[in-house]
Amino acid sequence: MLDVQFRQADSAEDIEQVHRLNHRIFSEEVGQHPRTSDGRLIDKFHDRNRYFIAICGSELVGMVSAHDGPEFSITSRLENLRALKVLRAPLEIRLLAILPKFRNRSILAGLFWQVRSYARKHHYSDLLISGIVERLSMYEKMGFKAMGPAIPCGAAAFVPMRLSLDAALERFERREQMYGARWRRSHATSLLPGPVAMSESVIEAFHQVPISHRSQRFIELYEELRRRLGELMGGLQPVVLCGSGTLANDAIAANLRCAFGNAEGLVIANGEFGERLIRQAACAGLNYRALKFGWGDAWSFRAIERELERSPRWVWVVHLETSTGVLNDLRRLTDLASQHGSAVAADCVSSLGAVDTGEAGRRLFLASGVSGKALASYAGLAFVFLSQEAIVALEGKTICPTFDLIAAVQGAGPTSTLPSPLVMSALQALRENYNNETDRAARYKHYEELGRWARGMMREVGLELLAAEKDAAPTIATFPIPSKGFAQECLTAGFRIAHESDYLRARDWGQIATMGNLDKTCLESLFSALKTYELGHEA
Repeated sequence: MLDVQFRQADSAEDIEQVHRLNHRIFSEEVGQHPRTSDGRLIDKFHDRNRYFIAICGSELVGMVSAHDGPEFSITSRLENLRALKVLRAPLEIRLLAILPKFRNRSILAGLFWQVRSYARKHHYSDLLISGIVERLSMYEKMGFKAMGPAIPCGAAAFVPMRLSLDAALERFERREQMYGARWRRSHATSLLPGPVAMSESVIEAFHQVPISHRSQRFIELYEELRRRLGELMGGLQPVVLCGSGTLANDAIAANLRCAFGNAEGLVIANGEFGERLIRQAACAGLNYRALKFGWGDAWSFRAIERELERSPRWVWVVHLETSTGVLNDLRRLTDLASQHGSAVAADCVSSLGAVDTGEAGRRLFLASGVSGKALASYAGLAFVFLSQEAIVALEGKTICPTFDLIAAVQGAGPTSTLPSPLVMSALQALRENYNNETDRAARYKHYEELGRWARGMMREVGLELLAAEKDAAPTIATFPIPSKGFAQECLTAGFRIAHESDYLRARDWGQIATMGNLDKTCLESLFSALKTYELGHEA
């Protein structure tokens, strides 16, 4: 399928193409309006219209407009105006135009998806449209009903139609899913542990005009970002780097070496990312013992306590093991480690924003996180969190500038270049979902409830989850892929699951991650599709 981008028209170039497509369809093809010498047709409601468009490459291939009055073009096609006046909050859809060669490529679904999302977000009650007589069945299949007979207009005839969003939403969604199945294959909802589904406001923040990382405005945004991140981790001091979770953990490894020298530590692993910590510890020249458990197994605290009796100076672990969907018991570990005088560092890359680390978070020596995943922003920022104990231990130590956490927490603004789009989008995600203690609690509850529901639905369709329910992470579930065609079946239903990472492919595992801007409503169609799919089927 061709790569088509769906969005609102937001530039002068977009609007120019809107006028030309308007002329091409409604003047040249339909004959509703006379042709113009410049090939442009400006709609009479242009100043009020919101245009939703489909772009292939740089070409506008489809569009639809919407406006909420107070005048409606459908009025001239109604015999009884009372039918319009009784509607609570109507939104008129107009100028539905798709280039002929794209009319069999599900562009319609993408355009109507945008309109419906906009209408629901702004609490409109009804969608109004003037349907061309020759395409009446298309509108009826989507749930529109005629409000009167066809009315001639130029060489065309139009039927005034209405779809109630209050009363007929279920039917509309069913029809929309049918029309949009092929569209969603290339515009699938991400159920990956990254990149994740993001809100419109986060995407808009990313696309603001970049600003200098040395400007006062940027420094203010940066410091707000740091403050909000610190609130998520119980008051630990955050450092913001440009990079990945791997970079953040490399910084932790370098600073453990700087703080503790050759003193022996302990690295605990029960999955791919725990074993990656072992490799990173080795590359950083750390002196450590490795304690490994089976992938998907919970930690054995009897085994951990035996290791802690050797009094390691530090312990390094993964909180939420992304590869298996196991949420490790960080609170119990920090309780035991404090009894043995061991500092704990934690990879919180997947748990940051997904679960409340609470008292355990406040006890950490160092921790890592990222801007993507559960925070629901773009990947690209790496976070390292320092405790007061870490600041004291690292004060005056020599380390390369990139990993100099002390210099980063002592100054105002970043110590090196950070892209403002990443900072602004991450900050917007924090403002949106973690603005205060109440919002943070609500976000954690949302993730917990959504994850529990999704795991229940996964079991209901026959998937065998790797993690026991008592150890399950709220945002990631790993399972053996039941058939070769399973991932494609999910994609056909409009959802992209994780199955391509080397460690997943080696084990024939798949993952469904419920991170980001997701809820039950947007996931229900996946499980509805899987209920009709034979899990043992070979595609």
